Amino acid sequence: MNRVISVTEASRNFSDVINRVYYQGQTYLLTRGGIVVAQLTGANKTLSAKDLLSQWENRPRLDPDDAAQWEQDLVETRAALAMPEDTTWDS
Repeated sequence: MNRVISVTEASRNFSDVINRVYYQGQTYLLTRGGIVVAQLTGANKTLSAKDLLSQWENRPRLDPDDAAQWEQDLVETRAALAMPEDTTWDS
């Protein structure tokens, strides 16, 4: 199970956090402003398929409004960066 803590809390308790990661196999999700920005886990930790699936299912996601805005931004960017029709290079 992942424990969610702020970046500030992690920095204030860094030694304890690292010890829990190393000795207890704890994984931390670090947040800034309520948004997950990093994951702290052991370097040599291997995941079972079950753990990997659990992490995939619990991954951070965009909310629907942000996802729609991102899609709109992508459409506008693609339209603004149209490739020339002839892309052959002269020798």
